[in-house]
Amino acid sequence: MISNLVFFAFVTGLLSGAVIIAAIFWAKDLGLHMTWWKWLLSAIWYGLLMFLLFAGFTFIGEGEPAAGWRTLGTSVFVMVVMGAGLIRLLRKGPGIKK
Repeated sequence: MISNLVFFAFVTGLLSGAVIIAAIFWAKDLGLHMTWWKWLLSAIWYGLLMFLLFAGFTFIGEGEPAAGWRTLGTSVFVMVVMGAGLIRLLRKGPGIKK
């Protein structure tokens, strides 16, 4: 039986695949010199983003809206700071188009 959770996981997987493909083209278009560890850091950032979003909305769905909104608010701040640091790190190195 296909439940809403299975459908949600399927859609999330499809969208994550599209994000991975788009990230490859985005890095090439910007002329970023992506090494394996830069891809790994990007994947960890994306995985943490997904985890924090899922955790926040799970709290809200389980009847704990205060904890959910607090988790989402905190995670937005943390992910913006980490994303800015990641962008600075990705732009460092050879092959940057200016």
